[in-house]
Amino acid sequence: MADVDNRNRNRRSNRAGQPNPKREARAKAAERHVATVSEACAKDIERSLAGVREFDGMPVGFVAAMKVKAQKAAAAEEHAAEDVEAAEVETAEVASVETEAVAEPAPAEEAAEIEPTPAAEEPAPVLPEVTVLDASTTQAILDNGRGYAQFCDMAVLAFASFTNPGGGYIQGYLGQEATLCADSYLYNVLDKQRKWYGENRRRNINCELYRNRALVVPAVRFDRNHVHAYADVIVAAAPNVRRARQEYRVSDDVLLDALRDRIRFVLAICDELGREKLVLGAWGCDNNGFDAEAVAELFRKELASGDFKVKQVFFAVPSTRWDEDFAKFEHVLANFPERNEESYAQVAARAAAARAAEQIQAATEDDEDEDDWRKYL
Repeated sequence: MADVDNRNRNRRSNRAGQPNPKREARAKAAERHVATVSEACAKDIERSLAGVREFDGMPVGFVAAMKVKAQKAAAAEEHAAEDVEAAEVETAEVASVETEAVAEPAPAEEAAEIEPTPAAEEPAPVLPEVTVLDASTTQAILDNGRGYAQFCDMAVLAFASFTNPGGGYIQGYLGQEATLCADSYLYNVLDKQRKWYGENRRRNINCELYRNRALVVPAVRFDRNHVHAYADVIVAAAPNVRRARQEYRVSDDVLLDALRDRIRFVLAICDELGREKLVLGAWGCDNNGFDAEAVAELFRKELASGDFKVKQVFFAVPSTRWDEDFAKFEHVLANFPERNEESYAQVAARAAAARAAEQIQAATEDDEDEDDWRKYL
């Protein structure tokens, strides 16, 4: 009952203590939606609840794969060092032989050099197909997912609150996670995971960087305009940049390292799930405080590393008038897997200069075309 009272108080007022009618309306709509889907999707909810998985730290399979990769790299380096050493010894022996006069030529079969067998090359890593979409996360799921739970081949990252189920969806707050809840029964499942959220609050805030902890809700049904598709939802929180800087004086380097590790964590979970498609986005940007260009570059590096098995990656980044996230992601990932050497600021400045020159040219042409009325006097 206390939770209900707190929700009501949050809905009745905003930070300034004044009523917020729009948020109150969203909160009422959220309550109606949760009640509706609890009946309409009862079997799906039961199935997803039974299959919820918790991840605390990197998946074991990914850790083992990285150990094997490190061992292979070390063996390759050792083999290369041995080859260099053998070549140096062979060069020294040839030099000593050349200094001696040989009366008779060596037999042809002895003179013939035996070429070393080339070492088998490692197959090139298979990199995913990367697409940046000017669309919401739900739309990306509906356009690219499958309509049957048993054939689900997609995972989606929810830009989750680390301590609050649904990111305040039931209180009427906005955000990517809240939108996912509004288009599915995700909140009905997350609301049953109070123990997990409580553990996050008690022990894992970690200077607002949080930790590599995630929930996976399997094969969630997303509906919009009578179209539906299923996707596994990876519920994971990015570091909170603003609060980490303000309250704990965390440096930018530490923040980026934490986000890089969290990105690897999410991609490793997708591998553990065996999903071929993954929907990502401008995770950690805007309210969390990361710059979209820096986030996109971290994603590019990890996806281009060849460490992960996902085949298709969709970045759902809806363009808005309040930010440039879509343009920045599109710029950074335009030449994937290669890095775009120009920064977004350089490209934007050049485009702005070109637009200004066009406007000046157009104004000059208008002045030249204007008829002078004085010549008719």
